Amino acid sequence: MHYGLLNERNKAELLRLMMVSEMQMNKDFVLRKVCGLNVVLPTGANVKEFGGALNLNDTAALIYEQLQAGKSVEEAADALMEAYDVTRETALADVQETIGSLREAGVVA
Repeated sequence: MHYGLLNERNKAELLRLMMVSEMQMNKDFVLRKVCGLNVVLPTGANVKEFGGALNLNDTAALIYEQLQAGKSVEEAADALMEAYDVTRETALADVQETIGSLREAGVVA
């Protein structure tokens, strides 16, 4: 991404992207489609510790799949833009919000 001159908004965006780019997906979770729902399930020792599952909407599931495949935040945003015809700003915000939620749940380190 080319930021040109960094204003305060661009600086904040760049810092968020740098922070998110250092994340790692927890490999002890899998995304499955169960009865039409996108469900993130723990595996192995996480089953006992996590004790549940996460339901993701289609947007979050797409983001999860992109990140699980090793795609960058920008690539995940590109996939959202293509699938849902949204602006880059909206797509990046959705990716960042989803990553924050996944991080809170322990799915992203």
